[in-house]
Amino acid sequence: MSDAPLLLVVDDDPSVLLLIDVFAEKMGFRVKAVTSGLLALELLRDGLRPAVILLNILLERTHGLTFMNHLREIPSLEETPVIAMSTAEALDRYGTQLQVSGTLLKPITRASLTPALEPYKMPSG
Repeated sequence: MSDAPLLLVVDDDPSVLLLIDVFAEKMGFRVKAVTSGLLALELLRDGLRPAVILLNILLERTHGLTFMNHLREIPSLEETPVIAMSTAEALDRYGTQLQVSGTLLKPITRASLTPALEPYKMPSG
């Protein structure tokens, strides 16, 4: 599974991380889950190259807008797809400012996660 696409999940809720980990692995992703935007940025600066990032935009210490600004400053990651996760209110409020590839409404379900991640899966066979 080492050639499977890498999904970076950034959320401060351990239950969300676990849920996404289980669903995404069943879809064929390798998953790196982190509880802080600062840790995620550190990993990305150190060379982590995910196929896609799922980002909770209302993180406790690093807001999604701040994360996205820093992400776009990392060479070779400017085009990395990011899917913003949050409540409908937060997505309405910040969605256009984030300039992300997509959005995912919380609570996350398998039915909502699957189509969001499908474009980033490796083609089978």
